[in-house]
Amino acid sequence: MANARSTRLVWYGLLAATSGVLILAMLPPILPAPLRAMVREGFAPVCHQLPGRSPHFGGVPVALCDRCSGIYLGLVLGVTASGWGRGLWAALGQHGRYLLLGSLVPLGVDWVGPVLGLWSSGPISRALTGLLFGSIAASYVTNRVLQRVARTASLEGPDRS
Repeated sequence: MANARSTRLVWYGLLAATSGVLILAMLPPILPAPLRAMVREGFAPVCHQLPGRSPHFGGVPVALCDRCSGIYLGLVLGVTASGWGRGLWAALGQHGRYLLLGSLVPLGVDWVGPVLGLWSSGPISRALTGLLFGSIAASYVTNRVLQRVARTASLEGPDRS
């Protein structure tokens, strides 16, 4: 009982945290200018926020570029879907990390092509490759965290509240 409750509470916390960060990043178009600048400044260390590569709403860019927006949305979706992904991660076992690393390949290819001048990538490809990586990474990490919580809760014994 404590095992399931602890796991569920951690999952809710992860879902709230990832959702909250995504929502905060999307807020600049509806915030007053001083708050907008503060939110964008908060995300500046993790994203270049180039206006030409960022989603805009009402002519105002959000606090993330297209790729980072996809990654952050993927984090929310990956945490949400982590319950369904348990079978996948259990079947892959220790090889699951290769799927995680493999999810970086489309992201890298989409990034390196334009850098080398081979092709140009658009907002959709940047967002989709970010979404793929973010959802797989969040599902993988959430699964690992929930396994550890369940294992720790089972070692502590039954809930005596």
